Amino acid sequence: MKPPPEHDRQLISKCLSGDRGAWETLVRRFSNLVYQTVRSTFVAKQAPFGRQDLEDLHNTVFLGLFDQGCTKLKLYQGRNGCTLASWIRIVTVRTVLNHLRKKGVDSPLWETRKTPVEELSWLRAEDQGPLALMESAEQEELVHEGMESLAPRDRLFMKLHIDQGLPVEEVAEALRISVQNAYVVKHRAVEKLKTFLVSRGK
Repeated sequence: MKPPPEHDRQLISKCLSGDRGAWETLVRRFSNLVYQTVRSTFVAKQAPFGRQDLEDLHNTVFLGLFDQGCTKLKLYQGRNGCTLASWIRIVTVRTVLNHLRKKGVDSPLWETRKTPVEELSWLRAEDQGPLALMESAEQEELVHEGMESLAPRDRLFMKLHIDQGLPVEEVAEALRISVQNAYVVKHRAVEKLKTFLVSRGK
């Protein structure tokens, strides 16, 4: 697993230690990014919005990062080369999607451009536009919902392989199964996830 860039790691470390100056630095550094992502997601979703919506969701994103001892900020790991900026964009998209769902706007736009489950890499978001990010965030939520329906060992396998980014060989070692058996487990889990997504009309 590739570690996050050093400047990201240092900033997060300071935020987690309660350094108010670091919190202010993080907000200043990513404020425009969050505003732009909120606006772009509304536009991509074809949902009406006003200045107050932008302000409220901008604040919601940062409050979510800092609430409860920065619990959400601790989730950033920088795996697969994902920068802090990319991760905050994804957090912002999810925040807007949750807001829209509560408002009754829930019509995923990625239905006609499905990504094979086995090819998902939703944290590699540097070059993704707002629509692609929205699609990835929505599909990720469904995939994780589907993972909860898997058998315990299959679910553990996929969490290690997908969530933690471990290669199949390392997961096989961790679960004390052969590499060949690990690929069988992966194939079975992926097929079950595909079936789940189809059942949800995605």
